[in-house]
Order: sequence, then C-alpha cells, then structure tokens
Amino acid sequence: MRSMIPTMLVMSVLCSVLCSAAFAQLAPFNDKGVTIGHVHYLVKDVDAHKKLWIDVFGAEVGHAGPIELIKLPGIIVLLMKQQAAEPSGEPTADHMALRVRDLPAVKAKLAAAKISVSDKSIATFPDGVRVELIEDKVLAVPVAFHHFHLISNSPEIANWYKKYFGVAFPAAKNFPGGEVTFTTQPNPPRVATLNHVFDHISFEIKDLTEFCKKLEADGVKLDMKIIDATAIGLKVTFVTDPIGTRIELTEGFVGK
Repeated sequence: MRSMIPTMLVMSVLCSVLCSAAFAQLAPFNDKGVTIGHVHYLVKDVDAHKKLWIDVFGAEVGHAGPIELIKLPGIIVLLMKQQAAEPSGEPTADHMALRVRDLPAVKAKLAAAKISVSDKSIATFPDGVRVELIEDKVLAVPVAFHHFHLISNSPEIANWYKKYFGVAFPAAKNFPGGEVTFTTQPNPPRVATLNHVFDHISFEIKDLTEFCKKLEADGVKLDMKIIDATAIGLKVTFVTDPIGTRIELTEGFVGK
C-alpha cells in the first residue's frame, strides 16, 4: 500500500494540473479561425459580481496585464465598473448560458447568495445580468459555457454570423465549445447593446489583422482601428452586427 502512495500522489497532482489547464482554456478555433471569447458586463459593484462567479460557479481569476479575467471553461467574463445607460428597451444580447453538472447544487448556492432563479432556470444577478443554467450530468467539469442568446426582429441575422464567424446550424454544431442562439421577436423591438449592462459579446480570432481585412473587403465596417497592445499581448477591435449587437474581436486571450 505504501508503495502506491507516491504514484497516487503524482496522479493526483497531474490530474489537478490538467484539469486546471482545461478549466482555463477557450475552445479550439473553427475553420474560420474563430472561437467564443468573452462577455463584457457594465456593473455597479465589480467585487460583488466577481464573488458570485467565484463562489457559485468556481470561476478562476487571471490577468492580461491590468485586465482582470474571470475564467470558466470556454468563456471569459470581463466586468467593468460603470453605470449602464438608462434602459431604452431590451438589448439584442439577452443573456449568456452555462452548462452545469449539478443544477440543484448550483441553485442552492444561488439561493444562499440571494439570487433569484426563474422556472426556466435563468438566474438574475445584480444589475439585471441574466445567466441561463442548463444541466448536463455527464459534463467533464462542474460548469462550462453553453451559448450567447441574441434576440431581434431579423430572421436573417443568423446567416450573417454564419458567413463571417462560421456559426453553423443546427445550433448544437455552432463551435467546438459553445453556441450562438438566435430568437426572432418582432415586438417589442430590441435595441443596440452599447452601454447596456450586457454591453457586448466577443469572439477570439486566430489572426485578427487578416480576419479584419476580409471583413472590410466585404463592406463590414470596423467600429475602430485595431489596437495592438503588445505589452499585454492583445489585439482588439469592435464591429456591430446588423441588429445592433456590439462585438469585440480579440487576439491573444487564448492561453491567458
């Protein structure tokens, strides 16, 4: 038995290292060089939100220079202390969804944190941040990204995402690690996401410069020139989709 202890200890440490590495990773790039990146919320109390992501979902905290990253498998959550604009309507980016291995346990943690959960398993965090919970009892990790959910009056918007980002259909085949889900809702009309609590979604791009050249060649206008923050190893720009969803395009979050 004693001879087995060092081997068991090594295996335990190795498993811990591998699980930690897998926990922090974004999903692999698709054939367009795109993967899910992050969600960006404008909130009044960053520390309170960060505590929820850590305590309820077991999120890890990392950094890209001065940028604090709240990391879950397949997604990064960025929190900015900023008062969101007065709501002029519901934004096109409605919510993010997570897969969870043990839904009752997660709901119990949310209840302890005084976070309400609807009958459809959508948790409402402070500032109106909505997180849908989808149980997956065979999930290899306790929690992982599932999808962004966009709502608009445009039934054609899904084709725009398919063309430029390789979002495939049916939804279950969107990306190696997640999905973009679309719902058509004629009324009331949804509004642009800029300066709302759910300010933007994001895609991580394998080669941002070349990717943006192709976008611009096809008439897709960048909201700003690419910022090359070499000191922290990131490149960043933004585009806005035809329904008003702000999208950050990044290169460099993989591995952070």
